[in-house]
Amino acid sequence: MFESAPVQIRRLQPEHLSAYKTLRDEGLERHPESFTSDPRTERVRSPESYLGRLGWSEPMGGTFLLGAWLGDELAGTVACERELMPKVRHRASIVGMYVREKHTRRGIGRQLLAAGIELARQAEGLEILTLTVTAASERTVRMYERAGFRMYGLLPRAIRVETGTRTQYFDKAYMLLEL
Repeated sequence: MFESAPVQIRRLQPEHLSAYKTLRDEGLERHPESFTSDPRTERVRSPESYLGRLGWSEPMGGTFLLGAWLGDELAGTVACERELMPKVRHRASIVGMYVREKHTRRGIGRQLLAAGIELARQAEGLEILTLTVTAASERTVRMYERAGFRMYGLLPRAIRVETGTRTQYFDKAYMLLEL
């Protein structure tokens, strides 16, 4: 059904926060190595607690939450969070990129990222986008590189995931795009 449905990328509104929280919780559970947020901690948050991530009250722009819609289904999201302190408000971070597994390999992540970069370029005085990505996720790293991001650092053992008695560590690549 969704194979031929066109993807619509648009900013999320307050009424979309429930769908966003469901998608976010799914991503945190399925890919704990990709996010710094902990699924157990985030699960208890209300959808309304993400209202600030929408960025609608930010006069300079640069804070927003985009969704990729296939019909009525929220298939993926990406957020941009702008620094607000005067000395660093020329920077923002891309965070929380996630596309449901059943919709991967269709270019949805690439479309979300491109729309996010375009919206960031429209923000007053925004000069730099940064992000972190699990370094072992080579396909995702390549997507960011194709969009113009370049790696400027690597934090070894940045993410610690405990599953039962097993502990795994994952490195994070730090990437940057000059707007």
